[in-house]
Amino acid sequence: MDQEKKQSQCNIHPNFNNNLLLFEETNVHTRICPVCAKKLTKKFNKVIDHVEFLYADQNYIFSSFPPLEDENIYDIIQNLQIKKDSSVQEIFIEKINNYFITLKKEINQKLDLLQNEVKSKLIKIEDFNQNQGNSFLDIYNEISSKFDIQKLYNEYSQNSDTRIKEIIQEKYQNIKSNTEKLQKYLSEYQAIINKINLKTPIEIQQKILGLIDQIDFFQNNDIGNLEFEKSKSFQSSQSLQIQRLQNKQIQINQTIDGNCVSYADFILDPNKKYIFRVRLQTNLNSNSFLILGIIQEQDKDNKELYNKINYNERGDMMTIKKIVKGNNVFEGSKANIDKEIEMRIHLAQKMIKVANYPNYENVAELENKELILQNSQYRLAVGLYQSAHKIIITHISTVAEFDQNM
Repeated sequence: MDQEKKQSQCNIHPNFNNNLLLFEETNVHTRICPVCAKKLTKKFNKVIDHVEFLYADQNYIFSSFPPLEDENIYDIIQNLQIKKDSSVQEIFIEKINNYFITLKKEINQKLDLLQNEVKSKLIKIEDFNQNQGNSFLDIYNEISSKFDIQKLYNEYSQNSDTRIKEIIQEKYQNIKSNTEKLQKYLSEYQAIINKINLKTPIEIQQKILGLIDQIDFFQNNDIGNLEFEKSKSFQSSQSLQIQRLQNKQIQINQTIDGNCVSYADFILDPNKKYIFRVRLQTNLNSNSFLILGIIQEQDKDNKELYNKINYNERGDMMTIKKIVKGNNVFEGSKANIDKEIEMRIHLAQKMIKVANYPNYENVAELENKELILQNSQYRLAVGLYQSAHKIIITHISTVAEFDQNM
C-alpha cells in the first residue's frame, strides 16, 4: 500500500499526486501532478484528471478531448446529448396542433387530412433525430478511444503508459478526419432541423379558405404564395411587366421609361418581423433609379416611392441611410449593377434596416423613425424608372426573431 502510494506521488512535488493526463500534441504525460502540469503548459484544457477518465461512461463528453480543429464541437455535442431525449416531433406537434385547432371549425375536413400528412413527415424526422443522437455518441466514443484508455488506466503498467501515448498521438494524426467526421453528422442533423418551418402556415392563415391546398410546413421561403401588383394610376406603372420565374422568384421590369411603383398583395402586420430580399439589376444606364421600401395603403395607387420610406441605389432622397455598420449600402451612380439587398422590417418597433446580402458588410437603418406612422397600414413596394432596370424579388418571409447578421 505504501509502495503504491509512493508511486502515485510526484517525485518533484511529493505533496501532490500524479493524477493528471497532459495531452498536448508534442508534450504528452500520462501521469503528472498539477504543479508539474502548470509549469509545462498554459493550456489547461489539455489536462484531464484520471478520475474524470476512469468514471466517464457512454454518455460522457469530454470538454476538450479528443483534440479537434473546431473546439465548439465539444459544446455542441454536449448540448445535443442533453437534448437528445427531446423529440423534434414533440416540439412542433404542439405548435401545429394549436394552429389546426384554430382553423378546424371552418375547414375541418381539409385540416384533418393535412395534419396527418404533417405528422407523417414529423415521425420520419423523429426517427432520424433519435438515431442521430445515438450516432453522435457512437462516433464520439469511437474517435476518442475513451474506453480503451479507461481499460489501460484500470490495468496500469509500463505498457499502458506507452499505449496511452500512442493513442493520443493517433488522435493528433487523425485530427482532421475526426473533426470532419463529427462536423458531417452535425451538418446532417442541422439540415433536418432547418427543414421545419411554421412561417408559411402563419401567413396562409389569413387567406386559409382560398389557399388551404398551398400549406407546406417544410417550405423555407414564403414568396411562392405572394404576388406583386402594378400601381393602378401612378404615372407609368401600367408599363410594368411582372412575372413569376421558375424558381418562384418575382421579376419586375418595364417597357418604357418613367416612374413606376409595384407593391405586394398584402398589408404588413405591425407585430411581425419581415425579411425582404431584392436583386437590383441594370446593364446600361448609370442613373440607377432602383428603389425598395414601404408605402402607405392610401398612397399605393397614386404616389411615388421616391422621397418616402425607401432605399434607392442612387442614394439621394433616401430615408433608410443612417449607417450602422461598414459604409453606404448604395454604390452611387454606375452602370452594370447586379446586387442583392436585404431589408428587415418590424413596424411595431419602427425598425427598418437594409444591408448588402449575403455578406452584410454594410448596414443602414431608417434615419427618422417618426416617419413610420402609428395606426397606418403599409405594403412592401419597389420602384423603377428606366426600361434598362430590373428588380427580382428573391425572398419574403417572417421570423420569430432576427438573427445578428445585421
